[in-house]
Amino acid sequence: MYSKYSAESRVISPTDPSLHVNGIQYEIPRDCGPEQMLIDFLRDILELKGSKVSCREAACGACIVCVTYKHPGTGEVVSRPVNSCLTPLYSTIGWHVTTVEGLGNKKDGYHPIQSRLADNYGSQCGYCSPGFVMSMFSQLLNNPKPTEAEVEHFFDGNICRCTGYRPILDSMKTFAKDCKAKGAGCLDIEDLQACCRKADVQKVPTSGITPVARGWRGQRFYNPGSLDQLLELLHRMRQSSYRLLVGNTSAGVFKDDAQADFYVNIRNVPELYEVKESKNGLEIGACLSIADLMDLFRDVGSRIGGLKHLVEVAKHYEVVGSQAVRRNGSWAGNLMMKHDHPGMGSDIFITMEASKAMVKIAHSRSVKEYTLTDFLQLDMRGQLIVGAVLPAMSTKNHVFKSFKVTQRVLHSHAYVNAAFHFAIDKRKKHSVTEKPSILYGGISGKFNHATKTENYLQNKSLVDPAVVSGALEALQSEVVPVEIPTLSSPEHRRTLAANLLYKFILAACADAVEPAQASGGLVFDRPAQHTEVSFAEEMQGEWLGKAMPKQEARAQTAGEAVYVNDYKAHKLELYAAFVLAPEAPAKLQGFVTDEAEKVPGYRRIVTAEDMKDKYVNSLAFPMMPMEMFEKEEILASEKISYSGQPLAIVLANTQWAADEAASLVEVQYEQTDEEPLLAIRDAVARSTPAQKGEPHIIGSGDFEEALAAPGAVRVEGEILSSEQTHFPIENLTAFAEITEEGVIVSAPHQWVETMALVVARMLRRPVNEVRAISPRVGGGFGGKINMSDLVAAAVSLCADISGAPVRISLTTSTVMRLTSKRGTKLLKYRAACDTKGRLLAVDWDLHVEVGYVNNVGGLISHEMQESMDMGFYAPNRKLAFSNYRTNKPCSTFVRSPGPAPAALGSLLLMDHLAHAAGIDPIQFKRDNLYQPDQSTDMLGLSRKGDSLILMWDQLYEKADIKARLAEVEKFNKANRYRKRGLDMSAASYFVSYNHFRPAVVKLSVLQDGSVSVYFSASEIGQGITVKVAQAVATALNIDINLVKMKPTDSQMTPNGNVTGGSIASEWCCRAAMDAAKQLNDGFEPVRQADPENANNWPVLVQKAAYMGCSLTAIGTYIRRNDEGKGAQYYTNGICAVEAEVDILTGVYQMRRVDLMVDVGKSLNPGVDIGQIEGAFVFGMGYCLTERTIYDPDSGKNLCDGTWNYKVPQAADTPRDFRVHLLEKSSNPSGLLNTRAIGEPPVCLAPVCITAIKRAIEAYRRQEGKPDKFLQFDMPLNPEKVLTLCEVGDKDRRLNPK
Repeated sequence: MYSKYSAESRVISPTDPSLHVNGIQYEIPRDCGPEQMLIDFLRDILELKGSKVSCREAACGACIVCVTYKHPGTGEVVSRPVNSCLTPLYSTIGWHVTTVEGLGNKKDGYHPIQSRLADNYGSQCGYCSPGFVMSMFSQLLNNPKPTEAEVEHFFDGNICRCTGYRPILDSMKTFAKDCKAKGAGCLDIEDLQACCRKADVQKVPTSGITPVARGWRGQRFYNPGSLDQLLELLHRMRQSSYRLLVGNTSAGVFKDDAQADFYVNIRNVPELYEVKESKNGLEIGACLSIADLMDLFRDVGSRIGGLKHLVEVAKHYEVVGSQAVRRNGSWAGNLMMKHDHPGMGSDIFITMEASKAMVKIAHSRSVKEYTLTDFLQLDMRGQLIVGAVLPAMSTKNHVFKSFKVTQRVLHSHAYVNAAFHFAIDKRKKHSVTEKPSILYGGISGKFNHATKTENYLQNKSLVDPAVVSGALEALQSEVVPVEIPTLSSPEHRRTLAANLLYKFILAACADAVEPAQASGGLVFDRPAQHTEVSFAEEMQGEWLGKAMPKQEARAQTAGEAVYVNDYKAHKLELYAAFVLAPEAPAKLQGFVTDEAEKVPGYRRIVTAEDMKDKYVNSLAFPMMPMEMFEKEEILASEKISYSGQPLAIVLANTQWAADEAASLVEVQYEQTDEEPLLAIRDAVARSTPAQKGEPHIIGSGDFEEALAAPGAVRVEGEILSSEQTHFPIENLTAFAEITEEGVIVSAPHQWVETMALVVARMLRRPVNEVRAISPRVGGGFGGKINMSDLVAAAVSLCADISGAPVRISLTTSTVMRLTSKRGTKLLKYRAACDTKGRLLAVDWDLHVEVGYVNNVGGLISHEMQESMDMGFYAPNRKLAFSNYRTNKPCSTFVRSPGPAPAALGSLLLMDHLAHAAGIDPIQFKRDNLYQPDQSTDMLGLSRKGDSLILMWDQLYEKADIKARLAEVEKFNKANRYRKRGLDMSAASYFVSYNHFRPAVVKLSVLQDGSVSVYFSASEIGQGITVKVAQAVATALNIDINLVKMKPTDSQMTPNGNVTGGSIASEWCCRAAMDAAKQLNDGFEPVRQADPENANNWPVLVQKAAYMGCSLTAIGTYIRRNDEGKGAQYYTNGICAVEAEVDILTGVYQMRRVDLMVDVGKSLNPGVDIGQIEGAFVFGMGYCLTERTIYDPDSGKNLCDGTWNYKVPQAADTPRDFRVHLLEKSSNPSGLLNTRAIGEPPVCLAPVCITAIKRAIEAYRRQEGKPDKFLQFDMPLNPEKVLTLCEVGDKDRRLNPK
């Protein structure tokens, strides 16, 4: 069906649609379906699996490829990055597509981008790496000699959940012309040609008014080549549902709009790219991309005085979407999104309307011009935006300024955006000489122009404090924000609107107001990130302790690394998708599949009824009897406990068909009288605990007496930590087939042993008939343990029922709705210190959300209880926890499950006490750290020789804290509406070796001396493969290149350990060395028989095989340390953060972060540095940006995608990021003198919160606001910051010079 041809022999008929991929021409069949995307063609048909599928919203960047074609308007050959997940296949006709496979590979040699990213530790789990590579390559084609700052902007549409971005950015900046790093240099022209030569690129073919393809519902796809053809099609379709396509980027935002009867690709209509400029203005065609517009505006604005404001407009567009979105999405398409969704805060609309643009609308053969406000009222059926006219301004006094305040720096919906265009006569006290334009987005669908305020300000002076107050009063009277659950409160957006007008006035009148106020008109710039890492290699043999990248890193960056969903499809393979509960609580009654059955390729539905009597419908932890756990079903049989719960599975011939059919299944259910219970505070108030732990009291005396000590400083309060999802870029996926061997099931999994046990129990088979495999994990963070059990069980069940191989790959929305998360915690505390600031007593009452069942909640609560001191000594402690059920998925392990909320609570409690005692918080925390001579802590563990004080003092000096505190104070005095804060704290992460199963490592030495290594843990990006390889090479005294790590396989290393708690690497290294010792002991007779070849490994192996020595050994490790004792220890870290806050918007920037972590003797410091950075940025998301919001009626998770759930991007990371490993350290309590590293740095991220608080407090002191301790719920996003600042009318008063 799908024909493949060489580029040289062009045997495809000119009428057949085709495209080139990596230099080879491929036919595009006409029956693919208009909804099929380029990514599906590349992966499923061409089997080019390097490009990955994740969000399908053009937001994560994993799918980015480079496309080259002749520009329809100019005829020039252009190259652009595109999000292939949203690029309709039929819109790529005539394009040349380059994927990551087209750049380089192991056989032919890797491309410099691939190798530098790998060699500089920029690939951890590797799932996002091809997307970063293709983003870089695509944009170097357009800008081959960028600056470091420009390189960082290349990745505003790429997400990495593992690295913290620093090694990625450092790797990519080596291609910048101003990079001074060793080995840096811009690419040669040959490296930028790859598979596509300009001479091979022909004009894109079009098809007029004839459809290119038809879909299963009768949909048609058109590809017109002229405006006349397009208008004819619109005339025919005016009464039908149709969709005009340029970049199709809106489909990632408004998914319901993506379905239509007719799809019309208008990007090949040359008339829609026309540009006309004159001294009177600029005319632009509708199909110009936003990036095209930016380039044009910068150019024209620099040359034509009346259009100089367009330079500011172009600057604003840098925060619209991402690079790939801006280079493909058109400005007119953005306006149509605003037209169809009036409440959308369109940046294009506010800036063009403020620029007095007129939009040109074609209807049949006539064209009329409308203001953008009038355009919103038009019935656009059968009509088309063909262009816009932006007039030149008639006076030099025009001032244009725009703002966008968002949840995250980039690629985010605005809370509020605004554009201001004023004519100001500075000679007349900055009088407004014409009616100004004041535009807002994000208020409501009916409010765009602030008409009352515009009228009020005309002919008035902007430097008259009374006028400013009057304008703000007028504005607040007309700004009435509507409730938008996924944005912010109406009151916040109302305050923000007023502040943005005031901010504009400060900017426009900067020369007329005091400098301290004038800086309030500025917005944050984004300098290139400065980084610094320091460590010493402390060798333990030839290889262990050496900094070196993962052996598979280049395969990951080249797209050669195989993940489960990259497995080649079987001929008769079926695909699965879950049917999810629409609301809860409810009682399930049945399913109606009539509409689902119409989807081509639909096969059947599987429900709990199909499991009855034959299968065990349980996800309970398989290491213990099911009776010990609450009922947790694979498919709900009767009771629906949360919206998003899996109810059934649809099977179909393709993943698209399975997903489509699942969405069309009607769930029949009976509502109950219960309201969904969705918040921990409501749970505490309305229900009894599912589990209540016994209070744990530490201290020799009466606790209450210690708390009430005479003269003591006492505080009490509560902290609500936010919910956090794992958000790996690789979604949950699994594959299963029934073979003679039994069931072979593959999934990215952090504990293959439980996968095998769950599947065996469900199928009622012995475990030796289930082979569970995890080749690699594209990010886990705790989310691929019990949740991977779910998808593994689902495909195994369906494979057993159908007799066919079955695969499932969940969408991001499905993952977000059905999977477990880090539950919210309500941490209530009482504490006291003496007048010198020494802790006396601390009482924690921990209320923990566990979701609809309390199965792992107890483990997490106990872990949090054990972690609450975080390195701060209190002679008296009381700790208790209570677990509460809610109508949400079961809470589970998320990176640093208990310690992360414990660290947050501990830091804020210490902050509260320091505030109440009137003591500097940095000094207060240092004074209460465990001292090196202190005997034991709250868990009874020895603290003698503890490194906390040593590290604190070292970082204090290294980070120049004293001088920087003075600089912060100086800055704050000089800037009224910009404030900085600096804080410092510690975290001490408790590590216990008390895990369920041993680490198991199998070494097989082959005839040529190469070594195959199977290990029971999973490579999830943490570098366990390279560390174990280093351990093997060291123990066997061989070259590490002889060592090959193999996929994790339950039959090769049975009864193995979990990859969790950050100890899998050290456990597996020790188990590997145990296996190596067995081999060495077995080789000893051979060495004695031939002393001359005792160290000649190849000869030794051959002789050992000849003599019948075993060349295979299995090593294990569990619980004991090197001294044979049960190991318990701490990983300590110190952190200093300097933050800056824009008081008028609540937006903040982490100016500098310094980290020092004690990892003992690092097994691989290059890898460990990346783990520290990644964990810290993961924690930043937990503290600052990540949150979930639920519909109060249905219980549905409204933050089920990238647009409403905001993990950190590169732009959110510290502008100055410095990481240091404590030198000359060790850890005799653990293995190999190393310490756990993957999770502890998460606990340092809360210092970002207190650094922001210091800035807020500085502003409040300046304005004379009450000196109260600031308490708030997490995360501390810009909305909460602005609320804490309490900027009111009296704070927005001008002080003219």
